[in-house]
Amino acid sequence: MDHVRAFVGIPLPEACQDLAADLGRRLASLAYGAASPVKAGNIHLTLKFLGNVPVGLATGGADGGPAGLPAVAEALAGILFAPFTLRLGGGGFFPGPARPRVVWAALADGAGPCHALARAVEAALAPLGFVPEPKPFTAHLTLARLREPGRGGDWPEMLRLLAAAGWPTVPVGSLTLWRSVLGPAGARHEVLAAFPATAA
Repeated sequence: MDHVRAFVGIPLPEACQDLAADLGRRLASLAYGAASPVKAGNIHLTLKFLGNVPVGLATGGADGGPAGLPAVAEALAGILFAPFTLRLGGGGFFPGPARPRVVWAALADGAGPCHALARAVEAALAPLGFVPEPKPFTAHLTLARLREPGRGGDWPEMLRLLAAAGWPTVPVGSLTLWRSVLGPAGARHEVLAAFPATAA
């Protein structure tokens, strides 16, 4: 059976993506080892990574495997949420400042409804065989990946850039199901379906 690598998240407007891509390049330049900024067009707030999802009508759950894309889309379409706004601000490192592998921006505003939406996605997809995440959800925007964290970097300057970034307020009016396609130039994300918010 054919599969796609899929995830659920919140899309960001082009202006926000351009700012994030520029900031990611500046952050990556401060690493002393190899680092990769996230490209505009691939920038989003992930709510849940689904892994390999069958393209067909697999029902999921009972046999231990996940359901197929049609069932996933139906479950996501059933999630009711009101439009909200968010704004990025600050950030940090995953897994931590000692040997960071990911530099990310945090949410300054809108974390409450964003976390509630992530919980709703988990609840909708758990019956379809998608195991809930073991760790609490942390809303964040990945900006750069550090492939050689042991070589160090100017961590304080990275934190200064994260704190000084002038992020715009972003209206959230939909939830999106994406597929990740690997190619010679890296991964690119394609929208499979979008699910609008309900009226406030």
